[in-house]
Amino acid sequence: MIATITHIGTDFIEIDNQAKAWVYTSNQEFTETQVADIEKYAQVFLSQWDSHGKLVKGAFQIINNRFIAIFADTEGDTMCGRAQDGSVKFIQELEQILGLQLMDRMLVAINQNGKIETLPFIELRRKLNSEEIPSSTLFYNGLITSKAEFLSDWERPIEGSWL
Repeated sequence: MIATITHIGTDFIEIDNQAKAWVYTSNQEFTETQVADIEKYAQVFLSQWDSHGKLVKGAFQIINNRFIAIFADTEGDTMCGRAQDGSVKFIQELEQILGLQLMDRMLVAINQNGKIETLPFIELRRKLNSEEIPSSTLFYNGLITSKAEFLSDWERPIEGSWL
């Protein structure tokens, strides 16, 4: 599968590998209108996102019209709780405005024959146990916490993972 990525904010290359990262999985593919709205709202959010009184060097990525990745490079400072809460509130607002489900951590995305599918964790476990889904299937690890983990561990085979 060829990844389609829309970048918003600071150039991804300029974000330190130790930057905080969050990836949100959508329960459905984004429409063109939703992508345009996410871009617009993310630009506004990034222009106001601050930690300890300084603007956060932040970046958003819309990946494969299914994921929103947020990166916060605080350049050595610890990110304040208010700034972290702000990013969560922003995602919750996107859910409401766009009619999406992004905060469900029990929803797991897999790459099934080049197509991204989402299913509840319990259903994935059942399908793995019955071998409907092979353990070599790629999944998208929503538990990453840094850009470095995003680069190395976000898309990986189910086999040998926490699943």
